[in-house]
Amino acid sequence: MTMYPVMINIKGKKVVVVGGGKVASRKIKGLLDEGALVTVISPDLHSSIDATQVTWLARSYQKGDLEGATLAFACTDQASVNLQVMEDADPSQLVNNTGDKNHSDFYNVAMAKGKNFSVMISTNGASAAYSKAIRQKIEALLEELE
Repeated sequence: MTMYPVMINIKGKKVVVVGGGKVASRKIKGLLDEGALVTVISPDLHSSIDATQVTWLARSYQKGDLEGATLAFACTDQASVNLQVMEDADPSQLVNNTGDKNHSDFYNVAMAKGKNFSVMISTNGASAAYSKAIRQKIEALLEELE
C-alpha cells in the first residue's frame, strides 16, 4: 500500500475516537495537543484519559456517531466495530483503523519536533518501537542543531 504524507491542521475540528483504551488514550493526547475537539465513544475510559477535556459518550458506537467529524479513529479491540466505523464514514471523512492498517485511510507517524522543525518518521506500520527509537535519535540531533 502506498501512502501520501501530509500534516493536517485539526485545530478546532471535530475528531471522533471510538474506543477508550490505551491506544485511544495515546491518540486522544496527540489530538488534544493539536487543538482538536475530541469526542470519545466508549462505555469506559482508560485512567489516563481526562473526561473533562473531551466530549465523552459513555456507550458503544452507533451509526451516525461520525456526523460532523473531520477525522475518526477506530480504536476498539473488536475488528467488526472498527470495520463498521470505516463503512459508516462518508467520503469526506478520513478514518484510522488502529487494528488494521490495510483497512484505514491513514495511519499516524512518529514525529520528532524541534524548535523550528518537525520530522515525520514512518516504518509503514511495521514497528512502532523502531519508529520511537528513530524519533528519539532525531530529537537529540535537533537539540544539538538548535
